[in-house]
Amino acid sequence: MELVLTAIRSGELLIRFVPLMVSYPVVWFGKRDPNRGYERSGALWWYRLVCQQMSGAGPTFVKLSQWAASRTDLFNMQLCLELGLLHDRNKVHSAAYSKNAVARAFGVKSIDQVFESFDEQPLGVGAVAQVHRARFSKELGDGGVVQDVAVKVLHPGVERKIRRDLRIMQWGAHIVGALPGMRWLSLPEEVAIFGAMMESQVDLCNEKRNSEMFLANFATRRGIQFPRMYLPLQAKDVLVESYCDGIPLRAFLDTDGHTPFDRELGAKGLDAFLHMLIYDNFVHADLHPGNIMVKLSPPYIGSQLDRFVEDFYDMSPFNRAVRQNESPLPTATEAHRHIRGILDEHDAGTITAQDKKGQIHEYMDRLYRKGFTPSLIFLDCGLTTSLDDFNRHNFIDLFAAVCTFDGRKAGELMIDRCLSPELVESPDVFILRMQDVILKVRTVSFQLSKLTFSEVFGPVLSAVRTHHVKLAPEFINIIMAMFILEGIGRRLDPDSDILRAALPMLRKWLKDDARSELTWQQRGRASRGASFNLLKVWLYIEVREYLDRIRYWGHDDREFFGP
Repeated sequence: MELVLTAIRSGELLIRFVPLMVSYPVVWFGKRDPNRGYERSGALWWYRLVCQQMSGAGPTFVKLSQWAASRTDLFNMQLCLELGLLHDRNKVHSAAYSKNAVARAFGVKSIDQVFESFDEQPLGVGAVAQVHRARFSKELGDGGVVQDVAVKVLHPGVERKIRRDLRIMQWGAHIVGALPGMRWLSLPEEVAIFGAMMESQVDLCNEKRNSEMFLANFATRRGIQFPRMYLPLQAKDVLVESYCDGIPLRAFLDTDGHTPFDRELGAKGLDAFLHMLIYDNFVHADLHPGNIMVKLSPPYIGSQLDRFVEDFYDMSPFNRAVRQNESPLPTATEAHRHIRGILDEHDAGTITAQDKKGQIHEYMDRLYRKGFTPSLIFLDCGLTTSLDDFNRHNFIDLFAAVCTFDGRKAGELMIDRCLSPELVESPDVFILRMQDVILKVRTVSFQLSKLTFSEVFGPVLSAVRTHHVKLAPEFINIIMAMFILEGIGRRLDPDSDILRAALPMLRKWLKDDARSELTWQQRGRASRGASFNLLKVWLYIEVREYLDRIRYWGHDDREFFGP
């Protein structure tokens, strides 16, 4: 029966994708657009058609499109940009199915035994799951306190559908891989990697484990939060986590001008990513703006003495006139609700973009003056990236070559340690192209106000495709995460300096690494070489840091004494 269903699904996909193959020749016609990478208008039309067909083909192909959008080393940049804009067209499954799945996971007859309330209208619907807001009963709440939670439930039958689609994709990958000139893509291996990613997405236990790991890694770091997992559920199709109240990051990114919180948010986001990359080797691989929220917290008065002084000052006749003209301090929930209300009014067309900008800036200026502080909330931890010892060693060597501006060595390392070095075309030309890129990097030293990641990695990934330099998927995931965070960081704080932000992490990593005898005695020469390369990077950044401080002496105290 499964074979029959797979054959029927294959016919459905053929009907959908044959028009793409037939219409492919249009990519060679039309005028070139200088604003879209000098692509022809026919090619841009065909890319939009690809997005349309992929979007209607079901959750597997929506996820495939989102994954392909991150593989700019394999596919055309403009196609990846189009795929990156793809929105999920997912059907909402019934609330009754969600309630039954939750009841099965808890081992009860009715969810009324677990939740005091359960919103039937989902908060969000993704390709593989949807999320409901619920409230624990007092008996199951945290310390007897009623607790709001987010309940994620997989769509019915999604695992079976994805497995069927992956089987079809594997057949297609072997057929396409047999064509002349397509061997370097290693499509069967790429489908296997994508399949492993999809399997992790449909097993919500993976997201639970990842969230717990991030919570442990950031337990002592302020300003970054992750959802907290509730109850030791082992069900693959249900996940219960804390409901995170906050503001969508788009409130800061889609508003012209800067709020007083932008610079601190940009610094915290960059610091968190570098912490994951350099120190933890455990990176959130899906940090697009939709998975990031901002929490604004009111000032905290800790001790009883502090509260007494504050209350005494409030009642003081010297402060009475000031207090009469001030509105009471809002709670975090009230502040978030007010800002979300402004965004909703704009989305509904009730207010203009200019009105939205004015209202948000005015309200955030007020919160800033009142002492509110921002923090970031990272959601949807289902996808993560880690480097094994071999790839971590390669990454450190490549990082050292880039930071010391040795373009030739960077090019040679990329060729020697790619997945299929024997298939690289014109390696000498590729090395020269890497030298040109590194020379450009050297002129600006990684400052975001002078350099974009697209200006650096755009030519790199273009050269990778042209010369068939197949990079490890973990490298590409990290590079794409940098692409996304660079866009966020540039919008929030254009003067962010990546190397300066990385300096505290390198200091901490090297301090701990130097204490470990395993580094120099048990892990062997390869790890010793990697540590030495990272030591060179650290020394370079330290010297550059102090030279910059001397250079700016008397001009900007922040540049000398640090932020």
